[in-house]
Amino acid sequence: MIVRWGLAELRGVLSELGIERSFLIASERWSELDLPATVRWSDVPHDRIEEIAAAAGGADGLLAVGGGSTIDLAKAVSVATGLPVVSLPTTYSGAEWTPSFGIRDPERRMRGGGAGANLAGIVYEPERAGPLCRGALRQGP
Repeated sequence: MIVRWGLAELRGVLSELGIERSFLIASERWSELDLPATVRWSDVPHDRIEEIAAAAGGADGLLAVGGGSTIDLAKAVSVATGLPVVSLPTTYSGAEWTPSFGIRDPERRMRGGGAGANLAGIVYEPERAGPLCRGALRQGP
């Protein structure tokens, strides 16, 4: 697992992993970030993992930008496709470290889960992370 600090390191991490066509999973909230992705998925649905996996067909890696729900969705897609996941966490949920995932519905009820995601990298960006994440990152993982 490659771990780097700072958004400027993201392209290098993707390159080191051989990811040239990343499939981005991130909400519109992060659309102003200049992220290296060929396709973007901005919804975090609980019931469309196969559809998302099919949409990621031309990608050679997954880039997850967000909190635990977004990263868990990327991990579910990773299990379905075998693609490696690089996470840019915006909260400190710890989801970026575990190969298991949970999928919740909009009411936050558990609707599925599993394990076996292909975790490849994490890029922490304290300047873009939420307040909780910034405090945790200053103290170290």
